[in-house]
Amino acid sequence: MQANANADTAERLGRRRARMMIPLAFMFFMQQAAFFSNPPDHRVVSLVRLGGWTALALVILAGLVTGGFWMKPKAVRELMEDEITRTHRAQALSLGFALSMLTGIALFVLQVFVPMDASEVIHAMLSAGVGAALVRFSILERRVYKLG
Repeated sequence: MQANANADTAERLGRRRARMMIPLAFMFFMQQAAFFSNPPDHRVVSLVRLGGWTALALVILAGLVTGGFWMKPKAVRELMEDEITRTHRAQALSLGFALSMLTGIALFVLQVFVPMDASEVIHAMLSAGVGAALVRFSILERRVYKLG
């Protein structure tokens, strides 16, 4: 009976994860738009904003790498980590890495014409990589659950 309950929980959580990824990506990209439209300075509010971005990026990255749901029983997390999900995660992280590198290359060339601060370059590279991986994983998982 417990195996059925774990399977049902894993199915429900997998659907929830697939549904919440797109709004999370939207929120992440909106935060990036706010950052680049109003670059931070050395005021306390800017440091808090950078801390918020860092925390969100770390949580998203940790969720992508591990599958998330750390407070759920191990049996449920293992059921959520089927071969298809692991393949989707690998594809998403691969795309995120590639886009981070391409962003780095593009900014390296662009900095010849437009001077850039190192923190802006790092922020752009990390945002491109984490954001792309999040969107890709979401799209792949939503197809499995036929959510759109």
